[in-house]
Amino acid sequence: MAWLGIPLIVAFSLAYYAHKNKLNHKQKLREIELEEKQIELEMMKERNGSNTDEKGD
Repeated sequence: MAWLGIPLIVAFSLAYYAHKNKLNHKQKLREIELEEKQIELEMMKERNGSNTDEKGD
C-alpha cells in the first residue's frame, strides 16, 4: 500500500507546478498586453499632437 503514496505525491506535485506555471503565464500575458496598450496610447497621442501642430500652422 505504501507504494501508492509516491505516485500520488508526484502527481499532485506535477499538478501544483503546472497550475502555478499557468498562473505565471497569464500574468506575463497581462503585462505584455498592458505594455502594448501603453504603446498604442503613446502613438495616438503623438498622432494627435502632430495633427494639432499642422492645424495650428
